[in-house]
Amino acid sequence: MNENDDLEQKIAGSRKVSEDASLVTYDLTRDIDFSVPKRTAEALAKVFFEKDAVNWYSVSGDHVEFNPTYRVRVVLAEEHNRKLESTVDDFLKDLQKDEISKKYSKQIIDNASNASSLHTVMAAGTLKNMLFRHSEENVYKEDVRDDLFVDLLEKLEIRSLKGQDLMDWKKLPL
Repeated sequence: MNENDDLEQKIAGSRKVSEDASLVTYDLTRDIDFSVPKRTAEALAKVFFEKDAVNWYSVSGDHVEFNPTYRVRVVLAEEHNRKLESTVDDFLKDLQKDEISKKYSKQIIDNASNASSLHTVMAAGTLKNMLFRHSEENVYKEDVRDDLFVDLLEKLEIRSLKGQDLMDWKKLPL
């Protein structure tokens, strides 16, 4: 077993569901190695997405709908200081760019194409359409992915043991 698998298992093992199933808590205050923040963030993003976030989305054709039934709280110990900040930042980036993009790439592309096509129909000028179509589709893809990410953030908390919010809302990867 490699280090990533072991780390993912420890993170998954820290997952606890409240009695009323309204809250899932990942208590990462013990037995989690934060020495390589990027690796820890990737493992946390993968476990969280596979165990929880994927259950919050339903797919119908090219439409992704967000229907969470519970909140998730990730609890981290303050003693990891800088590594903790780096882990949280990397975790959010991994969720947005890797987990969401991989899982819903078809819907993101389809929604982007539909939005781009609608814009193209409404826009005047064939030349503009030919020059900017690719650029517009990329912008729409990022918008769709960002919308899914923002929905997810509404049900996710990352807190210290003392209850301090550890997400830097000014540095979200949007």
